[in-house]
Amino acid sequence: MARVITVILIFCLMTPTHLLANPPELKPLPKIMGIQKGETAPYSGVLLNTLAAAQVFSDKSFAGKECELKIKFAVDKEIARMQLLLDSTKVSLETVEKKYTNIITIKDKEIKRLSDLAIKDKPDYSALWFTGGALAGIALTVAVIYAVQEAK
Repeated sequence: MARVITVILIFCLMTPTHLLANPPELKPLPKIMGIQKGETAPYSGVLLNTLAAAQVFSDKSFAGKECELKIKFAVDKEIARMQLLLDSTKVSLETVEKKYTNIITIKDKEIKRLSDLAIKDKPDYSALWFTGGALAGIALTVAVIYAVQEAK
C-alpha cells in the first residue's frame, strides 16, 4: 500500500496541474466595422457588435449623470471655498473689533488718569490771581497819580 501511495505522489509531483486546467475564456472585444453602401448592409455607416453597442448606449446613458456629478462637485468645492473665505473674514473682523475695543478702553483709562492727575495736583489759584491783579492795579494808579503831581 505504501508503494502505491508513493507512486501516486511521484506522478502528481511530476505532472504540472496547470496543464490539466481548462484554458481561460477570452472575453470578446467590442468590434467596430465600417461598411459601404452596396455591401451586406443597405446603408453607409458603422457596424457594431452587441458589446460595442451596449458600451455606446451605457456611455450615453451615464454621460448625463457624470456631468451632473462634475457640476455638483465643482459647485460644492466653490461653496466650501467661499465659506472658508467668509469664516476667515469673520474671524478677522472679530479680531479687529476686539483690538479697537481694547484700544478705546486703554485710551479712556489714560484720559481719566491724566484728568485726575491734573485736577488733584493743582490747587485753585484764581482768587490769588484776582487779588494780585487788583493790588497791582491800585499800586499802578497811585504811582501814576504821584508821578503826575510831581511833574506839575
